[in-house]
Amino acid sequence: MNHAEIAASRMEKREAAVAKLRSLTGQTEGRSLSPSERKQEAALLDEIQEHDEAAMRHIEASAAEERGMRRTASPLQTMGATRNLEPKESRMTVIPGDLLSRSLDIARGITTPGTGKAFSPEEMAKKFVDLLAPQSVVMASGVNRVTTNAETYSFPVIRSDFAAGFVGELDDLPTGGFGAEPLKVTPKKIAAADMLANELVEDGGSAFMDPVAKSLMRSVSLGFDREALLGTGANKGFVGIANTPGIQTHAVKGGFKDLDSFVTAFGKLEAVNSKATAVVMNPTVWAGLMALRETSGSLKPLLSESAGSPTAGVQRAILGVPVWISSFMPGTDVLVYEAEQIHAVWRKDAGFQISDQFGFLKDGTAVRAIARAAIAVPNTSAVCKITITA
Repeated sequence: MNHAEIAASRMEKREAAVAKLRSLTGQTEGRSLSPSERKQEAALLDEIQEHDEAAMRHIEASAAEERGMRRTASPLQTMGATRNLEPKESRMTVIPGDLLSRSLDIARGITTPGTGKAFSPEEMAKKFVDLLAPQSVVMASGVNRVTTNAETYSFPVIRSDFAAGFVGELDDLPTGGFGAEPLKVTPKKIAAADMLANELVEDGGSAFMDPVAKSLMRSVSLGFDREALLGTGANKGFVGIANTPGIQTHAVKGGFKDLDSFVTAFGKLEAVNSKATAVVMNPTVWAGLMALRETSGSLKPLLSESAGSPTAGVQRAILGVPVWISSFMPGTDVLVYEAEQIHAVWRKDAGFQISDQFGFLKDGTAVRAIARAAIAVPNTSAVCKITITA
């Protein structure tokens, strides 16, 4: 098989893996994946990526062979002869940069025959969110990720529990007490875009486009984080964790002098059958906590785990609860929450995309990253906002 045939074979195998992934997604719609399903999903995504990369390598190899053949096809032209020889049209003839663009498109799954449309296929949405997770403090803190195709996603929220009681044999069982209502969440669009010179795209190839994609995704993830933490719902955004109505609060006057405020916040969550699993604060607040000393006149930090030297490292945690740092958090607020009680809702049509159509007259390639997401806090009691007052 030549390189073109191998690339075509790889794309057929890729489409088969895509079909399996879509089938898995359809079977798990509306619920969280089990450990075995997550493992199967990850394996399919890895397989798709492997086929993409292999197809791109063979396409580039095929292009190199074609250029070599075209250079040796006409010795008369190489010697500078001026005969009136019209070159025959080749079915694989490409203009400079076109094959690279085509290779990038296929490698990223943008214009393959299986998608039939000029944007990244839906199975790339989860890959996109996975790439965002390391950049997003909220996602990294362990919140639940929900993917949906729906414009609006509904959570069933239990407001009151069933009324249980002791009964005698053959007595009527107690009923009533249960109350529930849907919490509707609409993912909002978060995007970043720019125009790149084709010279950069053609010279750099995938080695240049990969960092571009990661940079755009990082911008999108930071935009999501800002809104997920502090969003008010204004400017086409969504309401973030800190501004969700009904969350618990605790005020600290004059700043942190010890860890008692965190003990209080953790206790408030425990009182409603929740557990603190994440603390999010501004870097300056964390620096202030690290500056606290174990005793007056001591050099040992209060947060130090070591019983001896104050030069030992400080784990980013408070009383065993991981601490996450975000510059978006104001220096007056700290969020404490149970991550499993918070849901990040993502639409599937997210991804990194490229196009040379918009920049045709400027000899440019447009790049963009788009995500649709929102935060939902069905159990608002599982969040406590600590506010530092003067």
